[in-house]
Amino acid sequence: MTSIKNNTKEKRGFLNKEIKGFLEGKRAIGVGFATKETMYSPKGIPSADITSLLPEAESAICFALPLEKDKIRAYLRKDLPHGRVDHNKNNFDTYIKIIKICEELKKILKKRGYNAALILPNFDYRGEGLRSNISQKPYISLRYLAVRSGVGTFGWSGNVLMKGYGAPILLGGVVTNAKLEPTDPLPESESVCNNCKLCTKVCAFRFMSDDEQTTVTLGEQTFNYSKRKKIARCLMVCGGYSGLDKTGKWSTWCPERHPYPETDDDVYRIFAKELDRPIRFHVREEREGFDRTQLNQDPVLKEVFSGKEHAARVFKFTNLSCGNCQMICWGDPEQTAENYRILINSGCTIRDDEGYIDVKSCDEAKKYYKIKYPDTDQELTPKQKEYVKLIKECNET
Repeated sequence: MTSIKNNTKEKRGFLNKEIKGFLEGKRAIGVGFATKETMYSPKGIPSADITSLLPEAESAICFALPLEKDKIRAYLRKDLPHGRVDHNKNNFDTYIKIIKICEELKKILKKRGYNAALILPNFDYRGEGLRSNISQKPYISLRYLAVRSGVGTFGWSGNVLMKGYGAPILLGGVVTNAKLEPTDPLPESESVCNNCKLCTKVCAFRFMSDDEQTTVTLGEQTFNYSKRKKIARCLMVCGGYSGLDKTGKWSTWCPERHPYPETDDDVYRIFAKELDRPIRFHVREEREGFDRTQLNQDPVLKEVFSGKEHAARVFKFTNLSCGNCQMICWGDPEQTAENYRILINSGCTIRDDEGYIDVKSCDEAKKYYKIKYPDTDQELTPKQKEYVKLIKECNET
């Protein structure tokens, strides 16, 4: 089919309207458009380059879908037996919805004569194998795309917030060679972040700074959020390798324990010791969760993941145990404060004698573990030393 030339503002606006109507019909709660120009980064940030997935890309489309807040509250409370798995299922089911919506949108664009590519909403990072997992640098940042196109605004955490929803949203996106009309970022007055910074207190290894900022410029617009420490801190906790908070008063769903790493070298050593350990989450009498078999059976998903075997493998085997910085903030100070109260009073997870996750008070959990952490001072194996080198390289660049 011959491509329709939409080189006038009127024609671009018509295509914008058609795409927005389609996405709103799929219950998207926000739709935004960006171009190569509006995503331009003077610092040359690779994840702001919309041509990285489609060399001829001229525009990008972004939208959001909400997560279910009743399941988030049960997750934060550590409700047994289904609090974790229900939230986990809601996340992955929403990811699948996003992927399928994007694939439908690609077909619409191709029917109009344009080319398009899906921005995989998670687990698709630059680099190969273990390096990509440690660096966690997406080909195109959906967060950057969302704030630049006006879908939402940055919270202090660096998560994208939307009025009425807060941070518990998942983002989707498509890049295309169609020329679209860019939408403006939301004004500061539309931000629902009140700088309470509770997000910094719900990360067990304190990944986010309390006071320092990161500044990003996209298409002559400047955005700010908290400066992050080394990503290994996030990977240790959100990846399910360690769960006890720095205060010792609560934990994530992860029952594993490590002392709080005071230095970057501490976290590198801890992470290196854990990389080969399988992560297991089993709650007694927990119901079935996300149906992972569909990744191999659903024709749309098979096509999406056919060239992204590594992303499919991570998608298939990931179990959520944290994500607190996103789940805590609902964009309403009272609700966010209540979420924080729920979390810090939710107790600590342990692994019982049969290998199941249970929840105890933190005093009981201390007795169970007898404050015995894995020995992080012992000599590293040659393989672990190589891991430290790789982790440090990925965290320092």
